[in-house]
Amino acid sequence: MTDPRWGQLVAARRSLSAEFAGQGVDHVEYVAALPDPEICVWLGTTSDAERDRLATSHALLGQVKRVLADEVDGIEVTGVTVQSDETVRRDFEGSWFYALR
Repeated sequence: MTDPRWGQLVAARRSLSAEFAGQGVDHVEYVAALPDPEICVWLGTTSDAERDRLATSHALLGQVKRVLADEVDGIEVTGVTVQSDETVRRDFEGSWFYALR
């Protein structure tokens, strides 16, 4: 049986992208093992420079938690990682799948 929170997480990608669009976020992924409530959020940017600026934000985890609390029931965001497409192409042969592992 599919956990209904997957659908909520997929829908929440739009809100997360909108929240961080000004910082270059154009990609959102999750690392989760539902039904366990803990998830990690990956925010993707185009460039390493955008990634580095966003990753130093002290408010980042709180912002992500706030957005997802409004959209997804019963999850706990335990971490946020920012990665760039530039790095994924260079170091992971362009595969977000490998980058997320």
